[in-house]
This record gives sequence, structure tokens and C-alpha cells, in this order.
Amino acid sequence: MVSPDRPGAGVIWARVEEGFHVGSRKGMFLGYIDRQADGGYLAFDGSSRVVGSFRTLTAAMAAVTNGQPPHDEVITLEQVRVPAPRAIGEGSA
Repeated sequence: MVSPDRPGAGVIWARVEEGFHVGSRKGMFLGYIDRQADGGYLAFDGSSRVVGSFRTLTAAMAAVTNGQPPHDEVITLEQVRVPAPRAIGEGSA
């Protein structure tokens, strides 16, 4: 079980499109990350101020999550697939 006091707890990252991620915690917008042409990531806070430039996505996520550059914060990524809605009358209950 993850402690709710742990940095990064409750943060959800959504990939809006390839190379563009948006973070939130408890429905509150934290900021976003934009992949650059050189392969790096530019991180922004919830007010669109630059947090920093990072070599990895997880480092950029940690910076936005913590509101500052990361200090060995571990962030794991997992892919979550949301099933497509079914048409009414399709399948059985």
C-alpha cells in the first residue's frame, strides 16, 4: 500500500497526444509536459511556467509533481486501456 503522504501519491498522468502529457491530483491540474524535437521533455507547472528541461519523461513528471526538479523520486509508468463503449443492446447484462 502506498502512503498518501508520499510525494507523487494520487497523481494521474494522461497522454493527451503523442509527446504531450497532463498531470492532475484529486482533479486539480498540476501541469503538463511537452516532448521537444531533440527528444527531451519541457515541463510546465499549472500556471504554464517552465519548471525545467529534462532528458526523461519520468524526471519531468517528478518535477511537475513535486513542483521542483526531482531528487531521486521514483515514478513508474503503466499503460491503462479503457474499453470502448458498447452500443445499447450489444452483449448481455
